[in-house]
Order: sequence, then structure tokens, then C-alpha cells
Amino acid sequence: PKKKVGKKVAAAPLAVKKVEPKKVTNPLFEKRTRNFGIGQDIQPTRDLSRFVKWPKYIRIQRQRAVLQKRLKVPPPINQFTQTLDKQT
Repeated sequence: PKKKVGKKVAAAPLAVKKVEPKKVTNPLFEKRTRNFGIGQDIQPTRDLSRFVKWPKYIRIQRQRAVLQKRLKVPPPINQFTQTLDKQT
């Protein structure tokens, strides 16, 4: 079998590395790694806004927005978006 001789891609230009000055750290403010295991450090507060029981008018306006986006395409046409590929 013959080897294919194709075009060679141009080498990337050599990037000039900038020498960054090392930041001076204050020994009074040293960072300590926290352990979030059971009985260890308190876990950071999570964003629980998704699990909030929202007021009814907010839930309705969000559901309405989703429905409006979904109902742009008529259902008889939309059914052809969920077709199988040739493999299966």
C-alpha cells in the first residue's frame, strides 16, 4: 500500500512567552483547603432558586413562554423532527 502524500500544514508561529512577575503573598492571609466531608467544613451555599416555590403568576408566564416557543411549528410538520437515523 502506498502512503498518501498530502499537503503539509504550516507550523504554528512560535508564541513568545511573557514572564509574569510572581505575586507577593501575605503570610497573614494564607489559603487553607477545606474538607467538605461529613462532620467537616460547612458546605458553600448553593443556588436553590430553581427549587423555590415560585408565585403562580411567575410559573404561568414561564410556562406560557415555553409553550409559545414550542407551538411555532404546526404539529403535522413537527412530527418529522423525531425521525430515526439510517443506522437503527
